Amino acid sequence: PLPTFRWEQIRSHNLPGDKWLVIERRVYDISRWAQRHPGGSRLIGHHGAEDATDAFRAFHQDLDFVRKFLQPLLIGELAPEEPSQDGPQNAQLIEDFRALRRAAEEMKLFEAKPTFFAFLLGHILAMEVLSWLIVYLLGPGWVPSTLAALILAVSQVQSWCLQHDLGHTSVFRKSRWNHLAQQFVMGQLKGFSAHWWNFRHFQHHAKPNIFHKDPDVTVAPIFLLGESSIEYGKKKRRYLPYNHQHLYFFLIGPPLLTLVNFEVENLAYMLVCLQWADLLWAASFYFRFFLSYIPFYGVPGAAILYVVVRVLESHWFVWITQMNHIPKEIGHEKHRDWTSSQLAATCNVEPSLFLDWFSGHLNFQIEHHLFPTMPRHNYRRVAPLVKALCAKHGLSYEVKPLLTALVDIVGSLKKSGNVWLEAYLHQ
Repeated sequence: PLPTFRWEQIRSHNLPGDKWLVIERRVYDISRWAQRHPGGSRLIGHHGAEDATDAFRAFHQDLDFVRKFLQPLLIGELAPEEPSQDGPQNAQLIEDFRALRRAAEEMKLFEAKPTFFAFLLGHILAMEVLSWLIVYLLGPGWVPSTLAALILAVSQVQSWCLQHDLGHTSVFRKSRWNHLAQQFVMGQLKGFSAHWWNFRHFQHHAKPNIFHKDPDVTVAPIFLLGESSIEYGKKKRRYLPYNHQHLYFFLIGPPLLTLVNFEVENLAYMLVCLQWADLLWAASFYFRFFLSYIPFYGVPGAAILYVVVRVLESHWFVWITQMNHIPKEIGHEKHRDWTSSQLAATCNVEPSLFLDWFSGHLNFQIEHHLFPTMPRHNYRRVAPLVKALCAKHGLSYEVKPLLTALVDIVGSLKKSGNVWLEAYLHQ
């Protein structure tokens, strides 16, 4: 028989070099293996001393295959009298969510439609060709250049969405095919590293809106979000005029995220982590882009076109990806169950055919976070089941109009800034 452990014993094993976690009531010591985890040591480490059963099922397609890697790490199991989850969690909610997932599997909602994703790739490539043809046929004037830049920006936006699908292994049945296709889309079509994206994005999914675990909200001292507003105010920290952060957000948030922050972070990751294949893929994007447009604009003009496209896509990225998260609860680890933690950090935006396409179905953020490997064309079908689950357990299933969701980003920044100012001035 396996050794048995109590939660009070497991809780002490949540240190950088000493991490245990629980999956399906079995206890695993991941201390040494975490560095070899394909999703990164941080991702799996964020679940240290927790029940990671639902996260394990959410992130992996072939569970039987992954369990082979878990077997050597097995050190015991929970004592029979111990609950499956630590702390005051709703066991009935957890069981109902797992039943919902089984129902979605029986409805084949985790099976992708090849034609859907083939169309996505095809229309991205068509836009890339069309933008070049416009400049080639009409010349590098203001009107053709503006039109080409807009089409290129839309192409880049849709490439973000497609690589996002591939990163979540929701396109092909084999994980390897998804990863290879993601490297092509992310590298050749966008000029970024697929490994860098997965490294930061999977952490966001594991612990959304949790400081020091979700990179998307760990933005202090530039912006203060959620609980960090009070902390900075009480400690009298004032690196920027945070009570005006909703104003300077327009200057440095949407315009510069992709052009500056992502570019620097992406390059640093590839060099530090020795991702030479990703570096070559990214270099192929720049080679293709400048080779295509330097003959029309020269080096300075092609560089300006590149900057304009990056700034346009950066606006899309910030507004579309953050309208579902920034207005929600942001703070430190609460150790909630999978369902509650995802619902606390996400909301939906009213769907339409245009918004579904334009946002890459990220307007169904609740469904996406609960089922990250589900192909996005099935979100509409699973949404009523999720809504019914929330109604049964009194959980908020928030759906907003698009304009309200966008305005709420600015409103949340303003509210956090005012909270900081009040705490800062309070003696």
